[in-house]
Amino acid sequence: MDRRDFLRCMCYGGVATFANPVVHFAQVPERGRFVFVLLRGGFDGLAAIVPFGDAGYQSIRGSMAFESSKLTALTDGFGLAPGLAPLRAFWDRDELVALHALAIPYRTRSHFDGQAVLETGLSGPDGSADGWLNRLLQVMEGQRSGIAVAAGMPRSMTGPHPVATWSPAQLGMVEDSYLDRLHLLYRSDPTLYNRFEAAVAQREITSDMGATGSAGAARARAGVEPILRAAARFLRQPDGPNIAAVEFSGWDTHANQGMEGGPLDRLLGQLAQGLTVFRDEMGDVWSQTTVVAMTEFGRTARPNGTRGTDHGTAGAGFILGPNVARSALVTDWPGLRDSQLFDNRDLRPTLDTRAVLKGVIAGTFDLTHAQAERVFPNSSDAPGRYDLMA
Repeated sequence: MDRRDFLRCMCYGGVATFANPVVHFAQVPERGRFVFVLLRGGFDGLAAIVPFGDAGYQSIRGSMAFESSKLTALTDGFGLAPGLAPLRAFWDRDELVALHALAIPYRTRSHFDGQAVLETGLSGPDGSADGWLNRLLQVMEGQRSGIAVAAGMPRSMTGPHPVATWSPAQLGMVEDSYLDRLHLLYRSDPTLYNRFEAAVAQREITSDMGATGSAGAARARAGVEPILRAAARFLRQPDGPNIAAVEFSGWDTHANQGMEGGPLDRLLGQLAQGLTVFRDEMGDVWSQTTVVAMTEFGRTARPNGTRGTDHGTAGAGFILGPNVARSALVTDWPGLRDSQLFDNRDLRPTLDTRAVLKGVIAGTFDLTHAQAERVFPNSSDAPGRYDLMA
């Protein structure tokens, strides 16, 4: 690879590793790959996995209730929103678990607290600086590594185990003479040079992703599909990382949430398309891969006065990959009649995020139940769902 070309467009293909010490990835032999997709903002689970068969659905959603003919039916009166229709292909291959009435263990309507609980894996927003993905790296045996494909280091990845980052940020062009001096500067310091080499390796992996340096291209690279494509290109390498954290914002739909083809449905469509591209980019490594997509909380069951939904409690999520036990809707469905709601406004939570995540990581990495419990300490009130994975 031409180093001068790399330096000339430094960071538009990703060079965020300068803040982190990981230089080379080293996978756990014969082990899987795991991707945690955090949808920041609290997406509306009732508009994603639609309970059209629930007797209270039409009345509580009113004009924001989907017609069943617009949905991609799954099972038992539940269907995917129009934008999520591409996920039916995963379902048909026994590669999709849809999760509903899912929630963190802490009842909050604060984005900050909700994301803190989901990312630390604790029962409340305080108590640990470590993220649960970093603790997962700590308990896994053998060589292992992780990468955050995001603008910064997600809290889920923070902790003592070193983790790399990659971001498609566009930082512009510099003159050749400056690039030459910068290169010499890095070579004079072994620590900086190792990190520099890591960035070079990252740039090589993503060098053909269509970067042109234009503002429009920079915005395109920040979308769901390009980020998931980049994550796949790291994970599929023979010495690629075991774990990746990816995040997308924009799910806080207080107003004009829309229906088929509306703002939320378009976002869901981008997510579904991105996950499809990710699967295709993984190639043969897809057979070892599991993806989980979650959000910090759901939305209110009743729409508000601005054709949106406010911060709620239980919501929905997804597990994707060929190692799920089978395609299924996993929920202890609480119902949507007034008497069945939480706080008279939200879908009642019946499935704990920690129970799901313990089952998924144990199945993906062949962890013991004790190891999974160490990743989610003090979670005996949420027994692991070890039945979710084959």
